[in-house]
Amino acid sequence: MAALQRRGNKWRAKIRIPAELRASYGRQFEQKTMQALDRRSARLEADAWEITLRADWASRTPQPNTSRQVLRQLHETLLDMALGGNFNVHGASEEDPRELGVGYELDKLQEQTEGRELTPEEEVKLAALQDAAAVLRGKRPARRKELEPSFSETAAEYIELWSTQSGLKQSNTRQQKEATFRLFADYISDRPLREVRQVDAASFMDALRRFDPHWARSPAAKEMSWKALHREYGHHPKGLADATLNRHVTTLQELWKWGEQRDRCTGRNPFSGMRKRLTPGKNVASYRPWTIDELKVLFSPPPKRTDLAEVMQVALFTAMRLDEIASLTFGQIKEEDGIRFIDVIDAKSPAGIRQVPLHGKLQWLAERKGAAGDRVWPSFNPEGPGKKPGADAGKDFSNFKIGKGFDDRRKVFHSFRKNVTKIMERAGVLENEWAQVLGHERGFTYKRYNADGITMQRKADLIALIDYPGVTFPVPE
Repeated sequence: MAALQRRGNKWRAKIRIPAELRASYGRQFEQKTMQALDRRSARLEADAWEITLRADWASRTPQPNTSRQVLRQLHETLLDMALGGNFNVHGASEEDPRELGVGYELDKLQEQTEGRELTPEEEVKLAALQDAAAVLRGKRPARRKELEPSFSETAAEYIELWSTQSGLKQSNTRQQKEATFRLFADYISDRPLREVRQVDAASFMDALRRFDPHWARSPAAKEMSWKALHREYGHHPKGLADATLNRHVTTLQELWKWGEQRDRCTGRNPFSGMRKRLTPGKNVASYRPWTIDELKVLFSPPPKRTDLAEVMQVALFTAMRLDEIASLTFGQIKEEDGIRFIDVIDAKSPAGIRQVPLHGKLQWLAERKGAAGDRVWPSFNPEGPGKKPGADAGKDFSNFKIGKGFDDRRKVFHSFRKNVTKIMERAGVLENEWAQVLGHERGFTYKRYNADGITMQRKADLIALIDYPGVTFPVPE
């Protein structure tokens, strides 16, 4: 914001020139004496001057979105000044001095620009004065398409508000939404949301459908334009999964609904009706458990990284999620009624907060010693927005299983949970009981009338059912 200082009976505004433009100015600051005599009016005048300057500076650098935003601010400030009486002219008649002042400013602008094209700043000033005149006559100003927020500006506002909602857990959801918005903004040349039509949405989704499923794994992809991405990754024979496309469509649908409530767009949501119905086994590839023979391959020999081999064993004998294991601290390993268990305190849902007894094959874990807040496997680097180590461990496991010859996308670390669930189903364990160990929501009746759930001993009995005949696991130290 421009600094405002009093000089005698005048006010002077001072603003620092951007470092990259100081050489062309030959100085570090730009200064101007305001016409207004009172501080409030001088402040408004200084704000308008500053916005004009920043619009000029933005036009000298390749930042069209910033320029549009600054011009919009200039329009709003000049409109406020005109309606607030900063341009008042008092005549002999009973006409509104604000109207006379706006008329005078319009005449002055016409004289100053006669015979040449208006600069973007002058066009905005003309629009602001014309809009002020309309308001003073009791009319509604016309919408200025050239001052509409760009798609990326609207998306940024939406993300900023979305991220403030209470109870939002750290995840990569924000990054996924931002990636969707970046792709679509580039696809439509960052036009305003109001100008998005159904044909834009349909053609974008058609093109996105053909993208390589692994395109986002490349660090370089984050800096590539839509055209470059389409050229590099847009001709895959199978393309993206329907579930992935649904995520993109839902994100864009939500933005349209949000924008409609704020008069950024009107009419039928162009992204409606584009979600694909997901049917397991048809267009949804569910994770599958590892077979006994596959487990033998995974552990013969086991991973060279002992920490990775250990978390794999923990998953097979607890059905815990990868990040729950990789984030495990010594303080979470507890004992109750002579039963050692893992206290899962940070899960993806309330149902995931649970106690998982240690299997006989995992008693070595209870013997490990360390400070309560220290992680059992500190070598996995915290990654992602939530700074969780599961992503690092997941990458290592993915590389390990591919090295073993397993490239089926349905066979992943999460498949270890499927292994344990398969054992429970074949043992006839009630779904409501196993849900309390697995970390899933229980049925309404059991949850409502038996809030305490099953006992720790019963949980230990269920865990003891887990067995993998013929698989040799390394014995951790």
